[in-house]
Amino acid sequence: MDAVDGAAAGPKTISVFGKVFPKDAFICRLFYFFYFASFGSLFPLLAVYFKQLGMTPAQAGLLLGIRPLMEFASHPFWGMFASRFKREKLLLIFSLIAMIVFTLMIGFVQPTTPFCIVYAPEGNQSCQSVLSPAGRTAHGLLGLVKDTAGMGRKKRQASPQLIDTIIDMSMLDNEHVAGLAPKYITTKEVCNYDEKAQGVLVSPPHSTRVYREPGVQQAFMLILLLICLGEWFSSPAVPLADSATLYACRENPKDYKMIRIFGSIGWSIAMCLMGVGLDYSDTFRNHPCPARENSTSEKNYTLCFVMCSIFTFVSCLLATQMKFGEDSTIPTAVGGLIMDTRTDEVAPAVVEKAKARQLQADSSAENTWLTAAKALRNIHIVVYLVWVMTIGLGAGIIFAFLYWHLQDLGGSPALFGIMTVVNHGSEMFMNMHVFKFINKYGHVKIMIMCLGANVIRFLLIAMLDNPWMVLPLQIMQGVVLATTWAAATTYITLIAPENIRSSAQGILNFLYNGVGRGLGAIAGGLVINVIGTRAVFVLYALWCAAAAGGGYAINKFFRYEGIKYSANMFDDNEDAIDMMSAPQGLPIRREGGKLTEAFSAQTTAVNSNYGTIDPTQDAYQDAYDQYVTTGR
Repeated sequence: MDAVDGAAAGPKTISVFGKVFPKDAFICRLFYFFYFASFGSLFPLLAVYFKQLGMTPAQAGLLLGIRPLMEFASHPFWGMFASRFKREKLLLIFSLIAMIVFTLMIGFVQPTTPFCIVYAPEGNQSCQSVLSPAGRTAHGLLGLVKDTAGMGRKKRQASPQLIDTIIDMSMLDNEHVAGLAPKYITTKEVCNYDEKAQGVLVSPPHSTRVYREPGVQQAFMLILLLICLGEWFSSPAVPLADSATLYACRENPKDYKMIRIFGSIGWSIAMCLMGVGLDYSDTFRNHPCPARENSTSEKNYTLCFVMCSIFTFVSCLLATQMKFGEDSTIPTAVGGLIMDTRTDEVAPAVVEKAKARQLQADSSAENTWLTAAKALRNIHIVVYLVWVMTIGLGAGIIFAFLYWHLQDLGGSPALFGIMTVVNHGSEMFMNMHVFKFINKYGHVKIMIMCLGANVIRFLLIAMLDNPWMVLPLQIMQGVVLATTWAAATTYITLIAPENIRSSAQGILNFLYNGVGRGLGAIAGGLVINVIGTRAVFVLYALWCAAAAGGGYAINKFFRYEGIKYSANMFDDNEDAIDMMSAPQGLPIRREGGKLTEAFSAQTTAVNSNYGTIDPTQDAYQDAYDQYVTTGR
């Protein structure tokens, strides 16, 4: 890799394997690779990590779902901060350091393991297992550091005889409902258990540890606090990096898509490596309840926390080389600009159909979410946003509980890593070709197709018993998510007037990534806590079917509601383009005519912007009036 100083001839470039890249854009590629590698090395696995700590699906869902909600809650503050102080690079580095600190702190928090469950002594015919005091333990990353340095109070080691008798309770439960966790200790399984003396005890599946429930709850509350603080302080990282990337490719904004794709590559590679690594990380130093090999599927996630911090530190070093323009976009406005970069990939005919439903808003109105929300109250737009949010709910459920579910079916971290590669691979491929399908079927039909695909995918996941059979369904997930986001962002961008466009885009982003993904994990966890993962997947599939069918029926029933000049614009077919309706239902044909000429003469400026309405006059009515007065 060679650096080329092009100060005299242009911007600096870097040569990699004979191919020349602009230096600033290449730094952004590396940043995305390592930053999202840090995410891929830990965050997809946090749910099964929390499960191993003895937490319930409701607790794990809240810990994962609160992150996107905190991210959106912090955006106004960081937007004002960046606008006032103009210290984008410093803020970016600060947010990355905060991510390292809070991630490591989360790894430090673990409840104490007071007991193990062991087989009852030989000759005891009245019970199968008993409680035994746990051996020496190193709690979390901090305990591991102390143990390595020889610090801290020494506790007794588990004897070899104890190791031979330690039980993973989940491996003895043949009637376990997938998704339910943890298992509460009762006298039915453990004959020397005394709730009054020992408290409420829980044992997570795929682990030999036994925790006191109050200790798990304390760990949950502390981790929740750390996640909220960590997300608040680290949330500016991605918008600021996006701002630097848009500045780096300001001469050709389409390059943003190719730069951003390195984030998916980094996420996939890191997750795949972590999956393989975790399959060999079932050996713990000074485990409190050590068991013989293959007698438990408990994993040591210390590796994930360490690698996440290392990858984030590398991205922090790269951030020092990123450049921001004098008028860099504030973090709260970056998302809208990114959405704008793909609208020119939509075919003109599809643009025309989308803009037939363009929102109406006072051109002098302030660009706020309230103004945009009032403009978005059109019944068809509400249906469309509900569809988008529904798919976001599914993405939240899958992110939080797919690995949780597959682990109960015997899935290993290596499988999770391969699934991530398949998912992101299909997503990257679809991002390259998604507009071929959007241009063919239109924004409305493509969203119904995505909901239909979700119905099939979630029903199949609920029926599977072999965890490896989920791999083909990961292709569907990548296709659905890439298609949904591309269709939704371009649709909202096209129908929103320029004066409220950024706010409308912000509402879309909040509904999909905030409400959808966040509440999907939270609500999914609450329901899984009662009925398990299979039933939740089925319920979500039924909700997708109801949303698609109900939304389609509503659109058909109110098909003329909100149409500016074409009642057939809602029908995603070519006839709707060839034959459009003027006011009062009179036809406008392509072959010309008085009305067509009048329309063209009066609406040249309007047509140049694909159907936007001049707030000072009704050009379509003028064209119709001219036709009525001169054409008879």
